[in-house]
Amino acid sequence: MTFVLLRGLMRDRRHWYGFAQRLAAAGVRVITPDLPGNGTLAEMNSPLSISAYADYVWAQIDEVLSEGATREVLEPVCLVGLSMGGMLALEMAKNKPNRVLQVVLINSSAANLSPWYRRFQLSSLVKSAWETGRRWLNGELPGVSLIEATVIQLTSECRGDDFKLIQDWSHYRQQGHTSLFNGLRQLVACASFDAPVIDHHPANAPVNVPVNGPVNGPVNVIVANRDRLAHPSCGEALAHFYHTQVIYLDDCGHDASLDKPEPLLRLLLGMVR
Repeated sequence: MTFVLLRGLMRDRRHWYGFAQRLAAAGVRVITPDLPGNGTLAEMNSPLSISAYADYVWAQIDEVLSEGATREVLEPVCLVGLSMGGMLALEMAKNKPNRVLQVVLINSSAANLSPWYRRFQLSSLVKSAWETGRRWLNGELPGVSLIEATVIQLTSECRGDDFKLIQDWSHYRQQGHTSLFNGLRQLVACASFDAPVIDHHPANAPVNVPVNGPVNGPVNVIVANRDRLAHPSCGEALAHFYHTQVIYLDDCGHDASLDKPEPLLRLLLGMVR
């Protein structure tokens, strides 16, 4: 079994922050691609549509899967997408359904299902920035990036005050980060994304051979009940669209792999075993 972990807006593989290693330790293969404009691909221009990211990600997946492969057909994968990564996972499953076993959406959203003010709760960003500014004035955040401190305050319910985490992500930022130009392009891509209908093929079906009728699945939707960035109703709307149940993570913020790594790990493994 291979899990492909897809991060969100302006984040890269480093921001899984040990979760990929937890998953690999459970005995599965894990691939953590970067999106154009982020991480190892930071020098590239980010596309303006979610669909345009798919080929870059599939290329990274195929590079890993083809190492030592003895079969012409590469094994299907489980796509796990957080936030913007969930949008990309849906687009990838729509384009190559025969390559995908499962799609797992974590705190994701779509423009055709939820209004923009639910998908991006601007008031929460303002409150997080205010709290970061207060802590900085009190001398609680010496030598770290206020941007990263604000991001963590916004996206984590449990670790907003974790100074070691803020230090580590500030170090990532010093090493390399998404440019403002690419960040804005990614925002445009997210803002215009509509949830697609997925014609699901069995994993061993030949390429380009249709299955009887469109099937909205297998899509799994995980929602953090205290997500301050994307309102939980966004995930609920996705679950309704794909005719699946919502799986809730309690006392959890937007970045579920930070707040609830062990419960999330158990959920993912339970979906494929």
